[in-house]
Amino acid sequence: MEQHHDSIQSRRVDLQRAIGGTPRPEQKRTLHRAMLSLAESCLEIGHAQTAADILAYILCQIDADSVTLERAAERFAELEGRVCPRVILDAREFAAGMDLVTMLEYLLDVAPRERN
Repeated sequence: MEQHHDSIQSRRVDLQRAIGGTPRPEQKRTLHRAMLSLAESCLEIGHAQTAADILAYILCQIDADSVTLERAAERFAELEGRVCPRVILDAREFAAGMDLVTMLEYLLDVAPRERN
């Protein structure tokens, strides 16, 4: 169990280092746009929960640019009309207290990966 905790901490440090500690506003906007693109890809391949989680996170980011927020809101509204309300509720609860590094860790764990 201790080794697992160490690997999580190591990954967290690596992520913080990769984004340069506290990201500048433009870096955050770039990450938000990339997350939106990933959410849209998830929607295309049927990963509604992952898409909802990402979109809910973006919608909680007051420093996201207006275009990204608008597109995220549109996609989230579309998703709300198609999926079980529990998916939406879970996504909102998930995103409520999420910070950037934790969100990136989540994405590394659940985002669809290209198979070799």
